Amino acid sequence: MPYTKNDFPDAMKNLSEPVRHKAIEITNRLLEDNYEEGRAISIGIAQAKEWYESRGQSVSSEVTHHLLPQDEGWVLKDLEDQIISSFETKNEAMDAIKERSDREAIKVMIHDSDGKFQKVY
Repeated sequence: MPYTKNDFPDAMKNLSEPVRHKAIEITNRLLEDNYEEGRAISIGIAQAKEWYESRGQSVSSEVTHHLLPQDEGWVLKDLEDQIISSFETKNEAMDAIKERSDREAIKVMIHDSDGKFQKVY
């Protein structure tokens, strides 16, 4: 069964969205060529990172930003605690993060409405 953008190996969960999509594409091709699944996933991830870096961007493995609730909205902060962007809703913030991750290597720690860690995107 081929992997999809919604159903992919755990090894790809911390990749940025564009890198993950490319890794899924490469892994699926390797599986079609009868590569062993673990090897296909490993090669897919490595080649996707190379592909992304060859586009002039680096792949971030460390958290670079935090999305946090603030007052009646949400803020995207850098690691120096400086506000980068403000949003009315979390959905609006997530859309902006997805767009930004297509342009640059970012890794955002997403917090819930109580400020507790929820996930990394």
